[in-house]
Amino acid sequence: MTTRVLYLGWWSDAADVLARHGCEAAFVVPAAEREAPARHGFTGPVVVVPEVTRLDDVVAGLIRDGVDPRGFDVICSEHEECIVPAAVLAAAYGRAGLTMDTAVALRDKMVQKRLVRNAGLPVAGCRTVHALDEPGVVPPFVVKPLSGVSTQHTYVVRGQEALERVTAVLAASGRQGPWLVEEYMTGGEMHADGVVRDGRLLFLGLSRYLQNLIEIQDGGLVGSVTVDPGAHPGLYRQVRELASAALKALGHTDGVFHMELFDQGDRLAFSECAGRIGGGMVLETTAAKFGVDLYDEWARAVLGRPSAIGRDRRYDTRAHGWVHLIARPGRVRAMPAADDVRDRPCVTDVQMRVGPGDTVQDSATASNARAATVSVAGETEDGLAGEMRALARWFRDRVHVEAPA
Repeated sequence: MTTRVLYLGWWSDAADVLARHGCEAAFVVPAAEREAPARHGFTGPVVVVPEVTRLDDVVAGLIRDGVDPRGFDVICSEHEECIVPAAVLAAAYGRAGLTMDTAVALRDKMVQKRLVRNAGLPVAGCRTVHALDEPGVVPPFVVKPLSGVSTQHTYVVRGQEALERVTAVLAASGRQGPWLVEEYMTGGEMHADGVVRDGRLLFLGLSRYLQNLIEIQDGGLVGSVTVDPGAHPGLYRQVRELASAALKALGHTDGVFHMELFDQGDRLAFSECAGRIGGGMVLETTAAKFGVDLYDEWARAVLGRPSAIGRDRRYDTRAHGWVHLIARPGRVRAMPAADDVRDRPCVTDVQMRVGPGDTVQDSATASNARAATVSVAGETEDGLAGEMRALARWFRDRVHVEAPA
């Protein structure tokens, strides 16, 4: 029988993989993306609502368009900000989907860190506050939204001057809080991307960020290089143990995940975990390095179908990675074309984000702000990281922008 799927948000990869699995899918999309499904060639039902992250908008839109959620087998989303609304909708209408407890644990950072800490894993100490001048809030610390994305509105406060500046920035943002204030964690940041089924970790791929993500505020690069399992078996063993325990604590027993952690030398510390595929070009580098299609595995978990990960799966011994190419903020007057970037050493694929005439977002505002993203491959992890930094410098120097007024 055909499986009917109601998906909150729009993601072309999700539409494609559900079609490959023979599903009949319907999408609830925000008004800002109402034309995206048709541009992609999707011809199924589309419900347009003001904001797909607001549950009242979604429910009203479905009723308004005569779409009954009870007519679907699964209600889901791979879009991070829609995971909780999809879980609530699935529970309300008795459809298959993430449980509400798990969905909240994968989104709310305070809930997530409490569960992981209670499981005995190293994690930053944290608390919620309504203002940074509350008693006991003493630098250094990191402040962020409870359920933010892409390090938006996330700041390191190291002293009194930074405290005053960040307080003003948060007030100007219009966000009311509460905010999460957490211990500043040392160590190099890594991300683990994988698949869990029936509570068992089926696959895990590990990568090191070029720089800790919080460093984008000081001009840092967002990108990562894969860690080879054969060259680092001890590290993989430690990460697998931490990831398995963290996923169990969060109740995430079936699906994909993107987990961040800190390598502090004498231990690994948990940072955050999302129940989705990692951003950047994690999807592409995972396929190239490890031979695993994370979108296919996401769909299989959502649909309750067996994983396609084989026991005899082999991986590429070369290093793979991806990096966001950034430019100074402003309107683009001239920049390298995709073919120019593709001709650079080690580059395997290019995704252009902007072109001449477009406006470049300030890369210090979010970890997903970029002019382009590239995937790369090389013989060694350190050598590839060096090539990625050189590529980023080459690109930035060749993008000419008109500074914003």
